[in-house]
Amino acid sequence: MDAGRRWALERFGTYGPRIREQIAEMVKEEHEASLDAQEASGHRSHGVYGEFWRGILEKFELFSDLPGATLVRPGEAPYKLPVVNGVALFPWRFAKSRETELAATPFGTSDARVAVSRLRPKPVQGAFDLGLPDAGLSDAERELLETFQSLTQDPVVSSGRLVLVAISSSARGLFSVEWGEVELTSAGFVEWTGFHESLLASAPTRPVSMSPGGTFTAGEPPSKFPKADSDEKVDSANDE
Repeated sequence: MDAGRRWALERFGTYGPRIREQIAEMVKEEHEASLDAQEASGHRSHGVYGEFWRGILEKFELFSDLPGATLVRPGEAPYKLPVVNGVALFPWRFAKSRETELAATPFGTSDARVAVSRLRPKPVQGAFDLGLPDAGLSDAERELLETFQSLTQDPVVSSGRLVLVAISSSARGLFSVEWGEVELTSAGFVEWTGFHESLLASAPTRPVSMSPGGTFTAGEPPSKFPKADSDEKVDSANDE
């Protein structure tokens, strides 16, 4: 078992490894869907792609269907986040280029963002685990999970726990997707509290329109999306 799979199992329980795999798929699919929408719009600005943040948040809501999970609205935000095993999951497109660093990007820029780092799970009504997909765990992983759960207390802790999915992307490419547990600093930035990893390697790849020999995540960017400061400003304005 690799370190990332083990970490996901310890943070999110039985379906942790499956969440890890699905996040990679969700981000890649939303990136490609946003590219298709940008292309169809015919706009020079990248404002259409800038709606990526809405689409990925909607995709993450599916995790609330897992046992012990719920959706919680951070403050007055126009969206809800899944809280699984007492840990909130937040996909954040923090950058639009390879050069921007997570540590240098302000996170707590609104009351909603601050609330994201302090989410508490709502009471979850017990239900039979019927019709749920196979978690795909080996006997060794099930034994590890049982041992870990027996050594830990109730996962609903007094202080909010947040796993951030930090995404850097634009109409020119999907540059990075990292996840790990973070804390909000007094200066309004986030910092990794321990293990974190890239999920791009596990993201499936499929061809995207306009490029028969490749994908939008590799090679030269299509000429339809020329680099311009005004485009980046419009894109930024559409991010939450």
